[in-house]
Amino acid sequence: MQCLRISMTSSVAHARLTTTFTNGLRELPFPKGFSKRFSLACEVFESFLKDAKLNGFSQKYKMRSHFYLNVGLVGDQRMRTMNRDFRAKDKTTDVLTLALYDDIRAGEELLFEEVELGDIFISGPVMKKQAKEFNVTIEQEFFHLFVHGFLHLLGFDHEISPEEEKLMEALEKKLVDKIYKKIY
Repeated sequence: MQCLRISMTSSVAHARLTTTFTNGLRELPFPKGFSKRFSLACEVFESFLKDAKLNGFSQKYKMRSHFYLNVGLVGDQRMRTMNRDFRAKDKTTDVLTLALYDDIRAGEELLFEEVELGDIFISGPVMKKQAKEFNVTIEQEFFHLFVHGFLHLLGFDHEISPEEEKLMEALEKKLVDKIYKKIY
């Protein structure tokens, strides 16, 4: 079993991508220079966090010194197991988010200056399939799923109402467009 970790650190946002090459995932499916593009994408997240009130969640988080999140690239079997265990859905999915806060958008009190947002898991096989289906690169689909998971960590949820779905889709498009503009 081989494991890869990519860490990104900027002044506010910290992200770590980890993948273990098992369960149908044999290699990192991204072109050379991915670590740099991953860091640039995280800078877009940092900007989003700095504009807290503008982006629909509590202004008090703008004052936090650091935000942390983890991204795991997993195989289908692992994703199916986690989706069954955490969401009672016995099937694979493209992205699964395990947020550490239930109500961070509404201003849930945080005890510490540094905030661990939670974990984002992305299915490598589903990501590859969707990239082909949507006629984008695997890396572009990764960033789309990364943004989707990031918004879930912040408390956005497209499954609770049509209004919330529209809001999340708009924010997702805004972030993905900013990432693509920055890295491509």
